[in-house]
Amino acid sequence: MREAVDTGAGARSLADVVGIVADAQTYRNVLYLFLAFPLGIFYYVVLVLGFTLGVALSVILVGLVVLAGTVLGLRFVASFERGLSNRLLGTEIDAPDDVETDGGLVETTKAYLSAGSTWRGLGFVALKFPLGVLSFVLLVSLLGVALELLVLPLFPGGVFNVEVSGWRVARSFETATQRLLAVPVGAVLGVVALHVLNAFARANAAIASSLLGPGGDADEEVTSE
Repeated sequence: MREAVDTGAGARSLADVVGIVADAQTYRNVLYLFLAFPLGIFYYVVLVLGFTLGVALSVILVGLVVLAGTVLGLRFVASFERGLSNRLLGTEIDAPDDVETDGGLVETTKAYLSAGSTWRGLGFVALKFPLGVLSFVLLVSLLGVALELLVLPLFPGGVFNVEVSGWRVARSFETATQRLLAVPVGAVLGVVALHVLNAFARANAAIASSLLGPGGDADEEVTSE
């Protein structure tokens, strides 16, 4: 009886480990991480250009306008990122409600610039670049290698030309036997990669929840498992 219970528990544990492959949320997480790198680069360029130009022209009114415009424009970026996180990572982040916009242009601008949500959003946008770089590294070094190993029997020269620290995956498996042995290795690495990427996606969801929500709370529900 005890052996039956242990066998059932082992089967459930194995199903939990491998079941990640059939979970649709896993692939939404991977898509989010895939988009993080190009978006991070774009945001970085906008930040550098906006603040560099604003500071350079700060001796005249134009520079201050550029700085304010850059900061306020990033609220739209934060709004986009909030929607992206809710749609792909399963968060439920509400829009900030700490800005009163009933006044004129000057008063509204001051309200936005003094709002905590503006600066939390700016912090998230600034973090997007390093998070995007790390996402790219994880995708290539784990998932990219796994996929390359899986397709080697069909494509001996490789498909993705994955290279990690000077090591090109396809060149390490020259014979037909080696390429066949690469398949189970790739399958195991693929499952491990998906677990690592899911964990990193949950970390991204927590950061988004803490910086893009109304009060910066990280208690929104995240459904990525």
